[in-house]
This record gives sequence, C-alpha cells and structure tokens, in this order.
Amino acid sequence: MKLYKITNFVIVVLVITAVYQTGELWLQGTTSHNFFYTILESLSQNNEEDQANGEVLLATRYAVGDGGSNFSVYYPDDVGSSTLLTMANTTMSEILSGSSGDAVTGDADWKEILQSRCLVLQYDFLLSTEEYLAGYRNVRGAQELEAFDYITIVPGKVSGEKSSVYFVNSENNEYLLFTSTKSKTSASLYEALQKGEDDMVYISTGQKTTSSVLKRNLFLPQWAQLPYTYATLRQSPVFEQEGAVSRMTLENSVEAFFKNFSADWSSRDEYGNFAFSDSSVVVKYYPGERVLEYYSYDTYGTDKNQASLAEGYQISCNFMRNDTSLHTDVYLSDIIQQGNQVVYCFDYVAGNLPVYLSDEIREKIDMDHAIEITVRGQAVKKYRRYAVDYVAEDRTAALNVQFIDALDEANRTYQEEVEERIVDNVQNIVLGYYAQDTENIGLKWFVNLYDHLFMIETWQEAPEIQE
Repeated sequence: MKLYKITNFVIVVLVITAVYQTGELWLQGTTSHNFFYTILESLSQNNEEDQANGEVLLATRYAVGDGGSNFSVYYPDDVGSSTLLTMANTTMSEILSGSSGDAVTGDADWKEILQSRCLVLQYDFLLSTEEYLAGYRNVRGAQELEAFDYITIVPGKVSGEKSSVYFVNSENNEYLLFTSTKSKTSASLYEALQKGEDDMVYISTGQKTTSSVLKRNLFLPQWAQLPYTYATLRQSPVFEQEGAVSRMTLENSVEAFFKNFSADWSSRDEYGNFAFSDSSVVVKYYPGERVLEYYSYDTYGTDKNQASLAEGYQISCNFMRNDTSLHTDVYLSDIIQQGNQVVYCFDYVAGNLPVYLSDEIREKIDMDHAIEITVRGQAVKKYRRYAVDYVAEDRTAALNVQFIDALDEANRTYQEEVEERIVDNVQNIVLGYYAQDTENIGLKWFVNLYDHLFMIETWQEAPEIQE
C-alpha cells in the first residue's frame, strides 16, 4: 500500500499558510470585507471632472484587502459595470497619467504589495502590457514587462500621498510599478476598501510566502469552522415555460437585437429551430441545445479600426445588455485572438462563485464557455449564449473540505492515475459550482496540476472508527 503524503514544496507552503490563517480566523471570527456601503458616499465626493475617460477595468475577478490578512473576492457584477471597478479605473488612470519617469521593474514581493489597503484584479489569461497601456498618455516603460495577469492598485490614504499600480506576471513573478502623488480620487478609493461583515473569508498564499504559490489564483477561501452551508442552484431555461418554448417570451427577448423588429420576419424549421432576421441581422434559437445566436452581416471597415482589448470588452458588455433574457451575472473568462477579430468569453457566476459547465453541456452547445462574443472592428459580429439562468434553491448543501485537503486529494489522484512525481506545478485551485442538466447543483473544488484538471468533492464523510 502506497501512502501519498504532502511532500512537495508548493503543498507544504499552502499547508503552513492554511494553518496559520485558520488560527487567525479563530481569533478574528468570520469577519471579512464588504465595502459596497461606502461606495456611493465616496463617489458623491468626486466631481465629474475627476472621472477617468478610459474604459472600465476588465477582470476575471477582483480581491479587496484593508491591509489585514483577510480578503474578499468578487466577480464583476452587471456585465462589467461594477461601481468599484469604475472607481478603481479612475484612480489607476490618474496614477498612470501622473507617474513621473519610467516604470520600475523587479521581482514581485506579494507580502509587501498586499500590506496596505488594495484592490487586486485577477485574470485567467495573460494580457499584453504594451497593448493594455496604449490608451494612456505619458506612460513609459510598458515594454519592460511583456505580459501580465494581475493588476494591484494601492491608493494613498490622503491627497498627495503616494499611490501605486503594480502589473504582475505570475509566470515569471516579475512586476512593473507605476507611482504618483497626483491622484485626486485615491483617498476616496482608500476609504471604499473598508471592513464589513461577510460570510466567506479569503486568504492570500502570497502574503505569507512572499511570492504567488498558485499561478492563477492568489486568493483562496478558508473557514475557521466547518461545515459551511450554502444554497444549491437549479438551471432555468430562459425561453421555456412548463417544458416548452414560449414563442412570446422568445420574440420579446430578441426584439432588442433589431432596429425595427417585426415578428413577421421569423421562421421555424423542421427541427424546431427559430430564426428572426432582417437585411443585416439574423438571430436564431436552438431549443435542443438551448443556444441563442446572433450574427451580423454588416461590414466592419479595415483592420486598423480594430478595437483595443478594453474597448472590445466594453463593446461586448454593452451588447449583452440587448439580451434581456440574461439575468445571471457573468464574468470575463478568456480572450481569444482570431485573425482580424477577437472573441470575448464569459461564464456565469452565482452566489459570487463561478459556474463551470460540465463536459456534456459544453459538447452539446459546441462552446467552451457560456457566452462567446466575436468583436470585429468596433462592433459585434457574432454572439452565442447558453440561454439558461442559474437560480439559488431553497435547499442547502454543506462543505467540509478545505482547499488544502482538495489539493492533497488531487495530488494523490495525480500520482495514481497520471505518474509518480513530485508535483511542483499547481496552476490553479478554484471553488465553484459544477453545472449539469440537473437540479441541486453543488460546489466542487477544481484543481489544475500541470495540464490536468481534477474535480474534488467538497463533502467527505468521516471515516468509521473500527473498535
């Protein structure tokens, strides 16, 4: 019988961090950070001229810390129009515009970066630094860091105090740092990052270990007491009533995609698929796959008119507002360059946790993500969406597996099913809902070791004691 112990450095570091942080949680209770009650008050203190002209920051998720050891992690709400992200974008624009001299480069020390109140934007993919910063004037040194997947904004406490923006590449742990004392809104952002009550506390592996132990997730949930109780989800097809497609609901939803909609421009084929069209747009709905699809026949000019990443993201968010059947929040999960067009990929989020589609669903809808938006030039060429909502049920489930236990289980499975080796490449650990065509959709741990994804159950029965 083989015993698969936690022997590699990465897992040992996470164990130490988990134990240390759990002790702190026992001392501090389950207090976390809920900053939203201060946002409107903070924004009301800013003049319109202080607001940034740039686009709202795009991010997979973002973490908020008040300089302590606990963090809250959120997903951008209302398809990208999060008030806090708008506020942070203003402060970042001011820091970048007011930065004196070239940016500073170095090795990222997360313990130092996270020691003050901050907002950390996380991406599940690498972004070109030079392209991202192209829209900001007077920014020098962008070429010193080829790509990044973290942005950390550290606002000054009072006007005239130094504020910082770190761009960090988790692949090589290098950063690009901009600082300024000229930000007018940093103090308001600082006040917005305040402590409140929340039911889920996140810890930072990097804050206790200097570097980011996990390449794609610097923050992980940790509970002082288990079990943790949460609401399960159910899948609700948005165009169905009593198991059948409601044509009226469908027509009311697709109307916003047209300038002058007429129900007479519709048809239904022998397979039951719906199509609505005019001279430039066609919208289809496939009931069997529950996929809503939009396609535009308009021309889009030359490649020189291609939107920047941030502009394309905002174009995508604005377009999603045409889909009046979309009620579940979404987050940006990937960006794919395809020749002269860019595909922005979004996935659902419920209860402030991501919803991962099962392999069966992804195969059925022929998409890797819940929503895929193709932007060409300055407009949307194609829009495809898995047309369901995820709704919290009245029933609940319980979790009693901490992230370190899930990592240990994934490590043991890797040794048994892939190869025996010391695992030193933990790409990611995420807690999320695993969506299947069923009710009672619950949470699972998703652990990436090298190129392998392991789904770990969040509830384990206690072993029986042999007398």
